[in-house]
Amino acid sequence: MRKTISDNKWIKKSLIVFFCLFVSYIMFYHHTESYEWCITRNVITGEMKPDQHSGFHFTAPWVLASKIDTRPRKVCIASASRNMNCRLVQFDTTYWKELVQYEGFHYYWWYNRISFNGSQETYRGVDNLLLGHAYGATRGKFVKILQEVGDEQ
Repeated sequence: MRKTISDNKWIKKSLIVFFCLFVSYIMFYHHTESYEWCITRNVITGEMKPDQHSGFHFTAPWVLASKIDTRPRKVCIASASRNMNCRLVQFDTTYWKELVQYEGFHYYWWYNRISFNGSQETYRGVDNLLLGHAYGATRGKFVKILQEVGDEQ
């Protein structure tokens, strides 16, 4: 009699264990790199606080974690002119509450993930957020402008 995969109990058990570990990882853990700033929000109480340590973190399933890259970024306004149309900006972590006040709490990396305009100059995620606040009429304190950069540099 030929054995099939469904007959092997150890394969079934290992798949169940793998599935349980995967689901628990998705629900209870988040990982923050050393260059990221993490804001956690308890959905039940509404409490928000920064998660200032890098590495793996164990949280309850009703605690959401949104990460923001803090490395300096070059953000540009697409233009054919030779004006200064780029800036080197960085997220200032001391003003994270102001960011949440302006933008609300959500997964900031999800900004502009799908673009239907066909432009090659489409910025994604936090770059788009920093671009808007670096050149906007009201500049938030959470955007630190490090340098004006020209196209030819």
